Amino acid sequence: MRTSARPTGSAAQRAYDFAKWAILNAVYGAGDVITEGALANEIGVSRTPVREALLRLEVEGLVELHPKKGAVVTSFTQQEVEDVLEARVLVENFTAARSFANRATFLDALVQVHEDMGRRRREQDTAGFTECDRIFHELIVDGAGNAVLSAIYRTLRERQTLFTSVMVRGRGDRMDAAIAEHDRIIERLQADDVDAFAGVVNEHLVWSTNLARESR
Repeated sequence: MRTSARPTGSAAQRAYDFAKWAILNAVYGAGDVITEGALANEIGVSRTPVREALLRLEVEGLVELHPKKGAVVTSFTQQEVEDVLEARVLVENFTAARSFANRATFLDALVQVHEDMGRRRREQDTAGFTECDRIFHELIVDGAGNAVLSAIYRTLRERQTLFTSVMVRGRGDRMDAAIAEHDRIIERLQADDVDAFAGVVNEHLVWSTNLARESR
């Protein structure tokens, strides 16, 4: 198993960063078991920092710890998927107008992430593509300037990524459609019409929700 960059920092932080990356990018899929020993060997650390990392991931809802078995990557029922999607819609629609007012603070970064998303599509890098998609929307929500909503949203998107990676893997048509959706969002951000921007955000959320339901 390999990442694009070796994790740095304390042993516990390295274990956490690697395991979280692997979960969110479907290297460890829903229902997979992550053992302390295997993860420790993969990263080159002892079991103690791995145990700390898995406890953090359990608090975030990404794994469930089972004594003598290991950490099981969280699986979601259809109702849990619906709950995540509904909460995402509420946060993004609520923050849209506020983010539009502050668009100068994040628009350049948004365009850069969007370009990287296109590059990942050309390279057929599903993990990188999914990560860019998540960052794209986090930048917009962060633009509203509400730290509490940003934290809530980040958790929602991390959970959604568990099933988003499966939705686009091997589906170039879905990747292309997502890029086209983001093109529209950027176009509205670059214009001077907050209502048009809020409208395209809502339309994109409807599209994303329908895609997630179709893929279940």
